[in-house]
Amino acid sequence: MSIALLIVDMQQAYDEIKKCHESINDALEYINEASKLFREADKPVILIQDEEAGEGPDSEGYKLMDQLVVKDTDYRISKVYNSAFWKTGLDELLKQLEVEFLVVSGFAAEYCVLFTYNGAMERGYNASLLQHGVADYNPGQAKETQYLRPVVSIETLTYILKKV
Repeated sequence: MSIALLIVDMQQAYDEIKKCHESINDALEYINEASKLFREADKPVILIQDEEAGEGPDSEGYKLMDQLVVKDTDYRISKVYNSAFWKTGLDELLKQLEVEFLVVSGFAAEYCVLFTYNGAMERGYNASLLQHGVADYNPGQAKETQYLRPVVSIETLTYILKKV
C-alpha cells in the first residue's frame, strides 16, 4: 500500500482572514508534523493550491502560507474548482505514484477539503482526514467535518509510515 498526504489550500489569501487565524494555526501544527513524517518515510506530500485565492496564480494570496513547511520534493497541483480532482492532474499523479490511501488536510473543511475527500472516495481511493489538520472559517465546522468522516492521528501515521 502506498500512502500520500494532500495539503489543500493553505494559502496566504486565507491566512489573511482574521476570523480563521486560530483554526489555521491549530491545523498547521498538525499538518507540518504529518508532512515531516511523510517526507521522512519518503512518501508523497502533495500541495494543492486554489487559483482563485488572492487574484490568481501570480498574486501574493496564491502563495502558500509562510508557516507551512514546504520542501522542493513536494508535488504541486493547481485547481480552479472545490475538488482537487476535478479537471486537474491529481488522479493521474496518484496513479503514477501508485497511491492507494490518502490523508487529506487543509482549508476549508466543508468546502475544498470535503470536496477533495469525496473526490478521492468517488475514484476508489481509501481516505481519511488528518485529525486536527483541518481548518475552517468556523472552527466548529472543522470539528464537525472530522466527526462525520474517518480521521487518522499523528500517532497512527507514525506507526503506519514505518510499515509501508
